[in-house]
Amino acid sequence: MIAMIRTTVSIVALMATSASALPAALGSERPPRKECFYSSQVTGFTNGGPDRVYANISRRATYELSLSPGCSQIDWALDLAIQARGTQRICSGYDAELIVPRASGSGAQRCLIRNIRRLSDAERDAVRAPDTRPDANSIR
Repeated sequence: MIAMIRTTVSIVALMATSASALPAALGSERPPRKECFYSSQVTGFTNGGPDRVYANISRRATYELSLSPGCSQIDWALDLAIQARGTQRICSGYDAELIVPRASGSGAQRCLIRNIRRLSDAERDAVRAPDTRPDANSIR
């Protein structure tokens, strides 16, 4: 009976050791955690070129919003809004859409956000750096 208990304890100890070594064997990198924000936290937008906008979240973060093709009014927009779809948290593409007023004043274009990525601190600083070009397009 004592031999059976020792064998069971040894097997359990071996399993525990193997389980703790598994993360090291698979690599110490964890999958990136979801970065989310609320639409009410957006303090401004910066034009990022065709089908791309940067959303500023106070001073701490900037997110790159990749839009579905065909959002042509974005280059001329003086004002933008972001609307969450389903929930107020925006964590990934398809959670929200941009609302871009038409230059003619007749309605607005809805642009589906297909991908969201939080910028690194260096990328954030580069995007937010003042642009001295006379035609720079900063959307507020």
